Amino acid sequence: MTAPALVLLAHGHSDPQIAEITHAMRNELMARCPELVVRAAYLGGAGPSPVQVAGKLARLGTEEIVFVPLEVGCAYRASATARDAISRVAAAHPDLRVQLARPIGPEPVLLTMLDRALRQALSDHHVTELDGLVLSTAGTEDVRSRALLARRTRQWGMHHKLACVTAYVDETGPSVEEAIQTLWSQGRRHVAVGSWFLSTSDLWAHQAESALAAGAIAVSRPMTAGPAVAELAMHRYVVGAMDLIDFGSLVPAAEGDEEPDEAPELRAIGA
Repeated sequence: MTAPALVLLAHGHSDPQIAEITHAMRNELMARCPELVVRAAYLGGAGPSPVQVAGKLARLGTEEIVFVPLEVGCAYRASATARDAISRVAAAHPDLRVQLARPIGPEPVLLTMLDRALRQALSDHHVTELDGLVLSTAGTEDVRSRALLARRTRQWGMHHKLACVTAYVDETGPSVEEAIQTLWSQGRRHVAVGSWFLSTSDLWAHQAESALAAGAIAVSRPMTAGPAVAELAMHRYVVGAMDLIDFGSLVPAAEGDEEPDEAPELRAIGA
């Protein structure tokens, strides 16, 4: 049986870096599994849409597709934008079997990538003093995802022994300006913002601009997508591909919602 195609689902933007990051991830996945068909689709902005990518794959004889959302703020199900896009794929190509996998989500391993990006930002701005952190993310209405993001924020702050607050770009929680103000009200004046984003999307650009205007001493670039993210994407794909199999009454249990409490070993940000 031919394995389903894997389509990386990214948020589009005019910035070519997004396409470069997604392309690098695609190359990483194809290097791991040369026999696997891997493509990329974009939710808005430049680049082919999920419907366009699905149509091209269908013309090549593909019968099944697993879409893997490159979303790090949603833990258990993809954003409404991603879900709507896959509904349009199913409507446009009824002969295709499509599955929307769990998004990348706020996995502990991403804290290492967040640290690396923020250390670079602190170095670029010649920052020598730091007494507060903000973890800024796109946000989600899912309560469980928000709880997991809050856990990652606590882990990050506890590791560096600094006060740390979660901020959201949308209206589901405190904005980055409000998060910075919360830390300022505690007497902390040297606040840096870690960007819980994979690419320079519109949402990242908005939160970076807002954070600097609110007095942040530095804002990290996105974490980008390295081998660790590719590994997570492959795991999501495998589970999604299993969901396409009809086991009848022997339906496998859904992927567990439990997340490890332990963050990976992190260096001090200033190190």
